[in-house]
Amino acid sequence: MRPVQASASLRDVTVVFDDRPVLRDVTIDFAPGLTLIRGPNGAGKTTLLRAIAGLVPLARGARAIAADPLFIGQRTMLLRALSARENLTFYRRFRGLSADGVEAALAAWGISARDRDRPVEQLSAGERRRASLARIRTEPLAIMLLDEPFTELDDAASSELRTAIGAARDEGRTVIVATHAHPELDALAGATVGLREGRVIVE
Repeated sequence: MRPVQASASLRDVTVVFDDRPVLRDVTIDFAPGLTLIRGPNGAGKTTLLRAIAGLVPLARGARAIAADPLFIGQRTMLLRALSARENLTFYRRFRGLSADGVEAALAAWGISARDRDRPVEQLSAGERRRASLARIRTEPLAIMLLDEPFTELDDAASSELRTAIGAARDEGRTVIVATHAHPELDALAGATVGLREGRVIVE
């Protein structure tokens, strides 16, 4: 049986902020399917995702990734003066795609027709989070990185997110989710990585 080629990998990676190591000698491969990054607050989960995405400098080690990822962080990463519709359209066009699918994606995430055209800064925290997560549908990239994506979601939106994560996995995408909770995802995951004080835990 041929081994599955990694979609992304880190080799002996150390990340330092203000002279403090946040990741320490991390070596890991990520294959298609769902990988969960587990660990308490401050363990380095966010920094690990940002290292995979190329958003933080590496003090040591190497990063390899097969394609541009979709990274959705704890901040919604939406332009607050633009509407939800304008934000998702902007991101699709940045990817070289048309605006097709934006309306359906926002509707699926419970953003009303009226709220789709309001500036993001006028939406509630939950609405902003749902508009941000609608990018999972509008930017179907092969690699998806989600950092504590359930924050500020109600039960209905949390259910929609679990469905979206499962669908992305079934499509053969590489889905990496950092969360310290939500054990219901364990049944969907092909792999789980534990972090503690910036190091990978081997159990």
